[in-house]
Amino acid sequence: MCPNYHALPQPIMTRHARIRAQQRCIPSAVRDALLDFGDRRRSGRGAETVYFTKKSWKNLQLYMGNEITKAFEKYRNCYLIASDDGRIITEAFRF
Repeated sequence: MCPNYHALPQPIMTRHARIRAQQRCIPSAVRDALLDFGDRRRSGRGAETVYFTKKSWKNLQLYMGNEITKAFEKYRNCYLIASDDGRIITEAFRF
């Protein structure tokens, strides 16, 4: 029997965030890694930016292993903006 992955809780994304994630080809696994391991910084009223730092990337690497982290390397500069109520507002790459 296959597990029902659709039953796992997913963060609520705004329409804008869904469009941007699709346009920028950012997989949901990267969003999950950011939410679980990323550092957070306040970004205006009612929102925070979630991004990888050297330390948070190292924690991801320790948890996931070197092979998986190498596959995620191209997403190391990703970030997302989340509202205080937990909705994902947008996802992008830092330059």
